[in-house]
This record gives sequence, structure tokens and C-alpha cells, in this order.
Amino acid sequence: MNSPIKTLISASLLALAAITGPARAQMPPNVVLENSVETTTDQVIFPSGLDGRVDVRHCLGCLHATLQLDQNTRCILAGHTVSLRDMAAFARQNGGKPLTISYRLRDLVVSRIAVLEK
Repeated sequence: MNSPIKTLISASLLALAAITGPARAQMPPNVVLENSVETTTDQVIFPSGLDGRVDVRHCLGCLHATLQLDQNTRCILAGHTVSLRDMAAFARQNGGKPLTISYRLRDLVVSRIAVLEK
């Protein structure tokens, strides 16, 4: 009784693989658009405004320790969007918290600065 069901499932999976195989071959290659720096709050120097640059101190292995901010840069603190000023104040008062800076590779502009936990 299970044998016809197993045969039907196997045939269905083979048919699905035959259909999706050529579709995958037509997809463009993966392209990396962003990179990130993982550091801590006490290792980051924030600018006074979104037209400035953020610096990461003691960033061994970093290709870019200075990154540009712009009006689209988002600061995320424990899941909530905050101002750059609020993020900088939090970092000054809470050293050693994990912080991630994500930036676009094409122009080194920061898309987001995130601290996941307060």
C-alpha cells in the first residue's frame, strides 16, 4: 500500500527537479552588494551628523575602517530606529556592546549601524 504512494512522491520530486534545473541555470551569478564590520560600541567614533564619517578603531583585518554616512543611514538600537545622536550617546555610555556596521561595497556608504541588545 505504501509502495504506490512512495512511487508517486518519487516521480513528483523527479519531475520538479527536471523543471527547476533549467530555471536555475538561467539565473545570474550571485553578487555581493554589502559588507559589514563587527566591533563593539567602545571601538567606534561617531560623527556629529549624517554627512560625516564613522571610524572603527583597532579594526584588524578591516579593509575599510572609515566609512561614509548619508541621509539614508539607519541606526538601530535593540530593534528600534534611533537617531545618530542617540546611537552615539548609547555607545559612549555602554562600552563593549556588540555593534555591526553594514556598508555598500560600491561606495563605502553605511546603510545601517546596529546594536542588537541594550
